[in-house]
Amino acid sequence: MAKQSKTSVGVSQPRFDLVVEKDLEIPMRDGARLKADVFRPKSTGRFPVVVNLGSYQKDKLWIPPPDLEEAPNPYMNWEAVNPSWWVPRGYVALRVDGRGSGKSPGRTDPWSPSEARDFFDAIEWAGKQAWSSGRVGTNGISYYAMTQWLVASLRPPSLKAMIPWEGAADMYRDFGYHGGIFSFGFATNWWNNHMAHHLLGKPQGSATDAFSTPWLWDTMRNNLDGEWWRGRQAAWENIDVPLYSAGNWSGMGLHLRGNTEGYLARITTRSTPRKAAPTSCASSITG
Repeated sequence: MAKQSKTSVGVSQPRFDLVVEKDLEIPMRDGARLKADVFRPKSTGRFPVVVNLGSYQKDKLWIPPPDLEEAPNPYMNWEAVNPSWWVPRGYVALRVDGRGSGKSPGRTDPWSPSEARDFFDAIEWAGKQAWSSGRVGTNGISYYAMTQWLVASLRPPSLKAMIPWEGAADMYRDFGYHGGIFSFGFATNWWNNHMAHHLLGKPQGSATDAFSTPWLWDTMRNNLDGEWWRGRQAAWENIDVPLYSAGNWSGMGLHLRGNTEGYLARITTRSTPRKAAPTSCASSITG
């Protein structure tokens, strides 16, 4: 298939060199300190900030397959914002290791209320730094999209926009229990192929015992849509920032419902509702 031609309409051009600050500490409300990397323009100006927070390790380099159009660079990270695209165009990229992952201490609890509060605190920290304009956005794919729905529900004052790319939003229905039936395949495969790899250093696809993890037992014990799951669901009525919801048909059974429901809920809560306007998009959203 021939490559589609790209348009440069409305796309900013690179203007800045990139500066990296590694392993900064972001204080949390309970006294914990999460590790983060800041990628910012080499300038004395103040810039909008794009943040992602999660458990996939900020320092873990991702090398894309050779047939992708995007060329690899030393700052690429799995499903996270690509600083090499955003920073030269006048943004700060902030990557935060979620609690218990990478260089951040603590216990990992994916998509939990406590993780959403950590993300809230990281956003507010970013909005107050000397290199920040005070306007913070969130961006990222999959895990990094799911956390966006949850933190946006808390309404951090500095959060001004979000781009959830492939992001489930109702953890019970989107991946936990399809039609009330436990989604065994996703829960165990995701842990073995991603979390055990990123948190424990196990080879991807290894036979790690997923049932040794409290997270998996929690998903199985809470087989009804009760309080435990409600803490892991987006509160659509609270999300009031502009958003670009990116999904695709291959995400059916995991992410697509979150992207469509989130987008439709957002446009119905606007003071001037708009019709949904599906469109195709390029990889420059995340970089």
